[in-house]
Amino acid sequence: MWRSSILMAGLISAGMFVQDSRKTITVEVYLDDSAQLFIEKHEMRSKGTKRLFVSPPLPPGKYSYTIKSISPGPNGPRTVTRQLDVQPGDFESIDLRAPDKRPITDVEYEPTPQNVVDAMLRLGKVTNKDVVWDLGCGDGRIPVTAAKVYGCQSRGFDIDPERVKDSLANVRNRGVERLVTIEQRDIFTLDLSQGPTVVTLYLLPHLNAKLLPQLRKLPPGTRVLSVEHRMGDIKPDEHIAVDTERGAYNVYLWKAETLRDN
Repeated sequence: MWRSSILMAGLISAGMFVQDSRKTITVEVYLDDSAQLFIEKHEMRSKGTKRLFVSPPLPPGKYSYTIKSISPGPNGPRTVTRQLDVQPGDFESIDLRAPDKRPITDVEYEPTPQNVVDAMLRLGKVTNKDVVWDLGCGDGRIPVTAAKVYGCQSRGFDIDPERVKDSLANVRNRGVERLVTIEQRDIFTLDLSQGPTVVTLYLLPHLNAKLLPQLRKLPPGTRVLSVEHRMGDIKPDEHIAVDTERGAYNVYLWKAETLRDN
């Protein structure tokens, strides 16, 4: 996958640097194949409908990118501009295509490695008395594992009908129909104020932030577990790194009380 560095001059810091540890920021952009792409007014020379850009290593802080695409069309050029707020270490994905050319999902599906699922549920101290809700369940491996290993009630939600089919097949194959429910739902419409005692996520930073108002309604004692991505600027209560064949994965845990108090 072709990579291009984003110029340091095009990055706007909005926060103070508190340490010298530097990390890159990765931005994945979907756009029309023939579109021009600009980041901070610098035209990127890559082509295709999916373009990946990696910044230089940056000090901790808050940064803002202005991302613009210009696509030719029968009625003249179509211009789309988005501002993306990011932090070093983030991976973000945005879709600048016309609405009728976008998939129904907000993020490209990537299965969570099974050993990360196992470690995440251990970090959440899941027991048979818990109710696990997986938001964006993919093939259902998180609710299925929670039910199979811990004997708890689990629910998976995904907006993609193909992922729902995969999840239902996984539930049947693992024999946990009694404990696991899979639903085709938009996760941003769910009422989280009652039901789950554990919520699991593998989304993107801006989607986690979008979910925060719902997550802040979770009852006391509920644990929220996110694979790889932060929850706004809220410091996690616990954090582990899990080695896999695809590299290390970060898993973060927040208590419902922590989310409400920040």
